[in-house]
Amino acid sequence: MKRKSFVAVACAAAMIASMTSGLTVFAEETADFSGEELSILVSAGWMDNRYDATIERFEDTYGVTVDLQTIPADQYSDLLQSKLATDSCADIFWIQSNPFAIESTIVDPEKYCIDFTGASWEDLMPEARKTSCVYNDKLYGLQIWHNSPEYVMVYNKTLFEENGWEIPSTYAELKDLCAKIAEQGITPWFMPGADGWQHQLAFFQIGGVYEEATPGLYDALNTNQATFADNEKMLEVLNEFKELSDAGYFGEDWIGTDSTNLGNEFGDRNIAMAMANSSYIQQIKDDTGTEDEFGMFLIPLGDNTWYPTNPAGPTMFGYKGTEHEDLVKEFFNFVTTTESLQEILDNSPAYTNVDMNDDAIEQHWLPEEEEFLATVDDSKKSVSVLQTGTKYTNDYWMQFGQDMVAFCQGEMEANDVLANMDTNRAEAAKTVGDANWN
Repeated sequence: MKRKSFVAVACAAAMIASMTSGLTVFAEETADFSGEELSILVSAGWMDNRYDATIERFEDTYGVTVDLQTIPADQYSDLLQSKLATDSCADIFWIQSNPFAIESTIVDPEKYCIDFTGASWEDLMPEARKTSCVYNDKLYGLQIWHNSPEYVMVYNKTLFEENGWEIPSTYAELKDLCAKIAEQGITPWFMPGADGWQHQLAFFQIGGVYEEATPGLYDALNTNQATFADNEKMLEVLNEFKELSDAGYFGEDWIGTDSTNLGNEFGDRNIAMAMANSSYIQQIKDDTGTEDEFGMFLIPLGDNTWYPTNPAGPTMFGYKGTEHEDLVKEFFNFVTTTESLQEILDNSPAYTNVDMNDDAIEQHWLPEEEEFLATVDDSKKSVSVLQTGTKYTNDYWMQFGQDMVAFCQGEMEANDVLANMDTNRAEAAKTVGDANWN
């Protein structure tokens, strides 16, 4: 595998065994690809080592070379836009997609993307995933991602049991719990504000509670018939967040603290709770050697009872201007076989499952994940998180987080935080020519 990595430390390509005789025969049947090069443009963190073995096997099977170009996350978007604008894109490119991202990020998929409608792998994707890959009823993308609980409350179960602390299901219970934890000299809810992107999860991951309070809100927001500003439930959540901040329950100087030491903080019992992915539980145990047990519960701001369903994820697209369209299509076919999907999952250090309609895949769910998922009714999984269930919202994730910090520091009002999102969304809508904002 040929790699052009722009990250500080290039990942070493995984080496695998030579081809089996069965694969050799298959390679002979596809000898017309021999000698070709397939280029892939991707942001750091979206493929990582979990694709290495599959790419190596693809190269061996077809006698081709894969040129993997991994770009730092903070540079990727600008570089991709430049590549598309100058008709110089890689054969395959990735975006962080959601049901609205194809329009807002790629803008003109008919010009830039290969149409995969009717591909053999189309129905392997669950419907929620497919919504992030389709535009104007045409299939353009492939999303291979996991379905683990994303950014819920992870807590030290052993610590809770030792102190008789109950899992909170309402904001009042959460605030009372935080007071009890703080009395023990432990940070109740670790909040890494310096990361710049994590603290706003507390507001966005509970999208169902906003839709429940105002039925039809998502549709109204997506047609410019409603605003974030003056939304009572959103104001309630922001004010609850600030109340916890003012009380010191997020930790000393949470705004200046990053997540670098999160695992050790859990392992040393310096913190009791944090927002994290379910897979982080295993990482805490592996990194610290703690014998404590951990669990998960829903973020209870706004008295939330909704699961953070999220159809978003890193998604690959075929570049329409490629000189290797057949090879691109063959790569998409290859990575969606049961063998490849299992291989990608098995080589993933962080995720315990792959969200594809393939019962032959051996998933690796954690007991903690299964226990948590059993506590959430399926009816509470029907609303997407706010950032991907509403148009143009996720595009201003960082700005919203900055405004949340300013609000907590007393530099702006809660409703101004919401109004700024409305202004930004309107600008994005006009850029893509959304008729609802004209």
